[in-house]
Formats: sequence, structure tokens, C-alpha cells
Amino acid sequence: MEKTPNSSPVGENNSYDPTLYEIITAQREFFATGKTRDISFRRQLLINLRSLIRDNEGLILEALRADLGKSYREGYMTEIGMVEQEINHTLRYLKVWNSPKTVPTPYYLWPSSSIKYRHPLGVCMIFSPWNYPFLLTIQPLISSIAAGNCTILKLSEHSKHTTRLLCDLIDKYFDREYIAAYVDSFEAVKAIRREQLGLIFYTGGSTVARIIMKAAAAQLTPVVLELGGKSPCIIDKTANLRLAARRIVSGKLINAGQTCVAPDYIYIDSSVKDEFVGYVREYHDRFCQAVPTENKFYPKIINKMHFERLKNYLNDGTILMGGEVNEDACKISLTLMEKIRRDSKLASEEIFGPILPIFEFNDINIVINTLRKRPKPLALYLFTKSRECRRLVLENLDFGCGCINDTVMQLSNPHLPFGGVGDSGMGRYHGKAGFDTFSSETSLLRSSALDLNPLRYPPYDDRYLYLKILFRHFI
Repeated sequence: MEKTPNSSPVGENNSYDPTLYEIITAQREFFATGKTRDISFRRQLLINLRSLIRDNEGLILEALRADLGKSYREGYMTEIGMVEQEINHTLRYLKVWNSPKTVPTPYYLWPSSSIKYRHPLGVCMIFSPWNYPFLLTIQPLISSIAAGNCTILKLSEHSKHTTRLLCDLIDKYFDREYIAAYVDSFEAVKAIRREQLGLIFYTGGSTVARIIMKAAAAQLTPVVLELGGKSPCIIDKTANLRLAARRIVSGKLINAGQTCVAPDYIYIDSSVKDEFVGYVREYHDRFCQAVPTENKFYPKIINKMHFERLKNYLNDGTILMGGEVNEDACKISLTLMEKIRRDSKLASEEIFGPILPIFEFNDINIVINTLRKRPKPLALYLFTKSRECRRLVLENLDFGCGCINDTVMQLSNPHLPFGGVGDSGMGRYHGKAGFDTFSSETSLLRSSALDLNPLRYPPYDDRYLYLKILFRHFI
């Protein structure tokens, strides 16, 4: 499994850079050899992936700083650390996940046994986004490797430094016949239309997701979509307001709000709003220490286009806190806003930046009824001490994931499946959920040579009393 470093990595000026069609063909041929079905082969790939990360940790952190302005601590906490945890978790449980599972068999099929097997899907393609260019590339790759697939990583063009580094490292540590990196989005979509793949895994926005789904439909290729949406925070009057402010501010500051599960807007009981805003100011100043736009450890907006989009939002309401911008560094401070214009995109589109609108309420049922009419969010955060409030929210609202009295931290538990619902996506991954997503389940009934059920055989007539007894009373 040792890989000799390649002198012409993908993403550089290579003397030979294979086309995507050639990569898919080579991976199909390798998959057909059956080597990826061997658990020891998969484990070694995961160990190699862990070595890639540990050997090049500094380079990865530098690339994340160049693309998104992340400090080493934030880069490790939100990207590298979570990937290492996922690898270790997968190595620990892989053999158990892949083992055949015996399930109950009805009495009328006795003496048979029923078994479920997991099988790899083949050649899979993973589309990764720019906001977490390392984490959201490698985390689904771990699931694909664990399930026994060959994998093509379609990396983002926007996170240039991380993409270039990943192309080099993937080509150095792995053979392209089972893991390859690719960048050209146009060619990737063309390949999806003409080539049947085992699975397409896409993380990003809904506009491109529709293009991916339409292209995949031509070959009936299954698709997993990890999207986003407007993830609400609900704070009722019983909540610990200091805790709520601390955890909402920290969740929104991560990656300058460029996180698919970041708190997108706040609903707060009007009786505690002013106190809460005071705590938000307190914790913002404590966490940032200096003006965020001048702080070298405060993340930047990925590019000028997104910076201008976010800067224009600042005119769509009343600023309660923040609002500072740094044009040269593409940085915007955490901004709390109220009295949002009804026609503003702040009220209808995912913000994906450090702007946090706040809305007041007096009745939790009105909030619930309002949210039920909107697209189902990827995440929902509820701050309350009231069991009744918690029951009302959990029983009446659908969302992909969430927290009670916290934000964002649900992502750090590999035992919790992650994914959206409705407009926020389809499919789940992380831990066993990722292994299941990247594999197929085969159901097998192993029958005995003993023939103890004559009712199954022709000739048939109108007598069915014994069948009725079997199906109604024997399971």
C-alpha cells in the first residue's frame, strides 16, 4: 500500500494529466478486481489518509489560512481534528459495520434464516464546497473508503490554496485508480450525464444541486445532497440568556458565519431581548478582543463577490451591534440587526456570513406556525428551560439536526447522523450513517432443503383459511 510520490500531481502543469473519463475508466477496472472489498485494504487506506493529515498538518493549516483567514486553532478544531476523530471512529467500528447481520425470520419460513450484507457501490464522486474545503472533502471520503468504493474528489475552484494542496497530496499518497482529485466542474457535470456512477455526493448550494440532480437523472445515479438553508435560533423567556449569547456568538463567529449549520437568525421573546443583546455585546467583545475586521485571527469572506453581497445586506435593517467592514481584507464584523426590510434577502435566503437578524415574539406557537410554512432548515437551535416549549418545538418542526441550549456542536459527535431534510438536502453521513450511505444493503433469505410449507405451491383454489392464520398470527 506504500505510494511512491508522483512527480506530476493533479492540479500542476503536468506532462500528462488524465481526463475525467480516463480516471473513471481506470477506477472501474480497479474496482472490478475486488481489492476494495477486502477490509484490510480499506483499513490501510484510512491509515494512509491519517498519515497524509499528520505529515502535512502545517501545510493544511496554512492553506486554510490563505483561503479563509482561519487561525491554526480554528483550522484544527473545525477541520483537521474532526477528520482525525472520524478516521479513528471508523477504524474502530469498520469490521462491525461491515459484518453480515442476521435478522428475524417469520415462523412460516422456518427453518430458513435471513441475513443482510453491505456491499460497495463502485465509483463514487464527491463534490466538496469552499467553506470547509478540507473537512467536507475528507469526511465523506472516509465513508467512501470505509464502504469499499473508488472515489473521485471534485474539489472547489474557490478555495484555491486548499484545493491545490489536496490535489498534490491525494496524488502523492494514493493511486488515481482508487482515489483521484479533480477540479473542473464543467467536465464533472458532463461526466455525470454520460457515465453511471455508484453515488454522487454533493455539498453546496441548492442552485448547483439542481444541476447535479438533473445530470445524474440521465444515468439514474443516486445522489446525496448536503445543502443548507436558514437555520433558526429560538430563545424563550426561560432560557439562560448568558449561555445563549455565549454559544450563539461562538457558533456564528466560526468561519465568520460561513457554515451551513451556523445560526442564521434569532427569534427571541420580546421580554428578554434587551438583556440578551447586552450579553451578545459582552461575549462578542470578550471573544474577539480587538475589532474583528483588524484581527488577523478573525476569518475572512472567501472572495469579493460574497463580501459585496454581505456588505449590501447591512443596509436592509437597523444595526444593533457591529457593522464594521474591511474592504482590503474582505472581513465583516459580527453584526446583529433588527427591523429587517420585508423585501430583503436577509429574510428569505441563507446569509452565509457574520450577519445575525433578530426578531421578537410573544407566543411560541406563532413562531412554530411561521417556521412550519418555511422550507425545512438544516439545523435548529432552541434555548429554553421549559419542557413544554421543548416538546412543542420538537413535535411540530422538522429539521435535519440541531441542539438544545447549544449551537453547531452536534457536528462533533460521529454517532449522530448528519444531513438535511426537504430543501436542506437528502441523505445522511458521519460515522455509521456515512458507511451506510456509501454502500448498498443486500437482503438474503437462506432456505433449508426441508419443505415444511405446502401452502406456497400450486395448484391454488379459493380456500385460504390456513394462510390467513399464518399471516395474521405468526411473525
